[in-house]
Amino acid sequence: MKTGKRLAAAIGAMAVCCVLAACGGAVSMAETEHVITVNATAQVKVEPDKASFNVNVVTQGATAEEASSANAEPVEAVVAALKEAGVADADIQTVYTDLYPQYGMAEEPQVDGAYDGAYIAYGGNDIVGYEMRTSIQVSGVDIDMVAELMGACISAGATGVDGPQYYVSSYDEAYAEALTQAIAASREKAQVMASAAGVTLGRVVNITEGYSYSGMRYAAAETAMDAGAGTNDAMAKVADIVPGQVTVEAQVTVSYAI
Repeated sequence: MKTGKRLAAAIGAMAVCCVLAACGGAVSMAETEHVITVNATAQVKVEPDKASFNVNVVTQGATAEEASSANAEPVEAVVAALKEAGVADADIQTVYTDLYPQYGMAEEPQVDGAYDGAYIAYGGNDIVGYEMRTSIQVSGVDIDMVAELMGACISAGATGVDGPQYYVSSYDEAYAEALTQAIAASREKAQVMASAAGVTLGRVVNITEGYSYSGMRYAAAETAMDAGAGTNDAMAKVADIVPGQVTVEAQVTVSYAI
């Protein structure tokens, strides 16, 4: 009795599948067994419209308090300069602040038993001072403002600037276009294979999107501005940088019935 019910249920399920397949609402077993599977990639070039960069302030002092105090003024000045140039508060972020001792070999003590502050900055384990590093990230700025903002930061007391890093605000739209092109390319490849094999290419049975690294929206420029090199020379280097284009890539794996 139970066997009969199971058989009836199986026949009913097969009938439903056949009806769905006839209506185009499901993939038949034959289609899943006879397929051509291809991988396809497409790229879209996009001109970046925004940029980000990091501003660094490095100071030293004989004590931790001195190093910290020396760091505070230029950091405040840099932030003020950015805001005065029109950068929004939300686009200015302190990404890290580090304070750590500097080790070296102190010179021989004076007659009174105290060090005079001079030291050899290597080959020893004595704490000869402290260094504080603060890094501020500036993001979401227009590309044509990057050189001017970097120069303003250096003038305000920053000891260096890293970047810029360009990106596009329309990345999602560009990726959708690349995805569309990748699927079209997959059909072209599958059609070539089907023709060579003497079979007819049918409908899509399965589509799988490949791994998409959103970080690809960024195009880093290997550039750094150091205040020690002279503001004018540093600015000239920044001015020579052009954003170029960002490559947005999409990958798909598509199976077609044959």
